[in-house]
Amino acid sequence: MRSVAIVGANLAGGRAAEALRQAGFDGRISLIGEEPLRPYERPPLSKEFLWNTSQAPANFFLQDEEWYAQNRIDLLLNTRVESLDLTGGGVRLAGGQMVIADKVLLATGGHARKLNLAGAECSNVHYLRTCEDAARMAVDLRPGARVVIVGMGVIGAEVAASAIKLGCDVTVVEPLAAPMERALGKRFGQWLGNEHRKRGVKTHFNRGVTGFKFANERVSAVEIDDGTLIPCDAVVVGVGIIPATSLAIDAGLTVNNGIVVDRRCQTSNPAVFAAGDVAEQDGFFGGRFRQETYQNAVDQAQAAALAMLGHEVAYCKPMWYWSDQFDLNIQFSGQIPVQAEIVVRGDIESNAFVAFFLSDKIIDGVLTVNRAADMGIGKRLVERRLSAGADRLGDTGVSLRELLQQAA
Repeated sequence: MRSVAIVGANLAGGRAAEALRQAGFDGRISLIGEEPLRPYERPPLSKEFLWNTSQAPANFFLQDEEWYAQNRIDLLLNTRVESLDLTGGGVRLAGGQMVIADKVLLATGGHARKLNLAGAECSNVHYLRTCEDAARMAVDLRPGARVVIVGMGVIGAEVAASAIKLGCDVTVVEPLAAPMERALGKRFGQWLGNEHRKRGVKTHFNRGVTGFKFANERVSAVEIDDGTLIPCDAVVVGVGIIPATSLAIDAGLTVNNGIVVDRRCQTSNPAVFAAGDVAEQDGFFGGRFRQETYQNAVDQAQAAALAMLGHEVAYCKPMWYWSDQFDLNIQFSGQIPVQAEIVVRGDIESNAFVAFFLSDKIIDGVLTVNRAADMGIGKRLVERRLSAGADRLGDTGVSLRELLQQAA
């Protein structure tokens, strides 16, 4: 292999380029991205970046600008890939230029899902996916601003916490019964909803948005399905992403809910690989799904890089993510079974606890709140499919390391 083209100069694309060089690949690497910025960290966009837009957060960029030149990475920014040219061996850019590549990695991520409502493109309706999105949003998150957040998944919940910190009047509208309910389950979603309310967030759960009211070409109020009209100065929409699969579809690759890859991160074409939010992969607990997490983007990109170089790769990991909201560090690994037995270690009211989700005594999922150190062992309990009794899991006198050793 003499050349690799990486489509997506983002977290996954950037880490893949690094992994190729670290593994000894000496050929040409073209890292192509539509944004004007070199690869950067997206988690700060809903937090530190909003708090202080005058300077980028520490360690915001994956690498210094000089690193790409020193490592001979052809960094093509503000550049859109128009198509994959699998016959010619490479990718064709929007201007017609051909970038030759023996193998291609699609790290195209996704686009923020838009509301299907009149006015959803108004200047004060915000979607958060890029640094530019965050910069526009920050202008409207001023002290006293009335902000309505539609959707309270991870992004919506984090922006709600940031907006409160910035002195905004925050109202959220969420169709489910609690924030992050799909990620945390009902019990801990309700706990998180209570924490947001304690800190001043007004909540409308089990409600959907039916329309907007306008004044001076901006949204002035949000109407929800029980008839309530919520006045606002800005709207933030966090209702998920749509995977960016158009290049793969046009090239005839197999696409389902994302670009279908095997455990080598290889698509239906042996010269094309995919990683990150766009890739539909084998699930650790069975089935297939996309993992929209920071850690998956990093790990799968590194696995794809090694696979392109011919290394033995069998990538399949349980989900792990974290979210920082107010003074809460929330981490989760694994899955929550439908009929999970839940064991809590510590006091939920103290906002420092660990919760285990068991299925037939097997630890399928671990949640930590302000107990980050426990997640290191928690992830291993999940990865190794270990079993443990509820009495010992809930006993704070028994260390998690001891449980790990005994179960092993």
